[in-house]
Amino acid sequence: MASFTISGVPIKNPTTFKIERYNITTMNRLSNGTMVGDLIAKKRKFYFTYAAIDSVDLDNILETIWNTNSLFYTLGYVENNVSKTAEVYVGSIPTDLHRGGKVSNWVWKNVNFNLIER
Repeated sequence: MASFTISGVPIKNPTTFKIERYNITTMNRLSNGTMVGDLIAKKRKFYFTYAAIDSVDLDNILETIWNTNSLFYTLGYVENNVSKTAEVYVGSIPTDLHRGGKVSNWVWKNVNFNLIER
């Protein structure tokens, strides 16, 4: 059972999954050098890495986040045994093609992408 969904579509579990948490602020320095600012929002970036993924699983991901005219998606995931969701958009999706032993056996290596909270 997949632990991850994008817009309700289950995707292959990544080799590694990382969450980056950050603040969006309006930080500025005053003329005396003191830092001031406002906290606008707290956001997350979700990193998916696949050491190797077959073409069917990669195509499933690409059909969901790349081969569409949508800009935003719902990511479903489990964090500390709690199901969570986030509205996200996709960053770049670099891939390295590795041809398997059979003519029809396409394997992609070092596939990684990130989904950035809206």
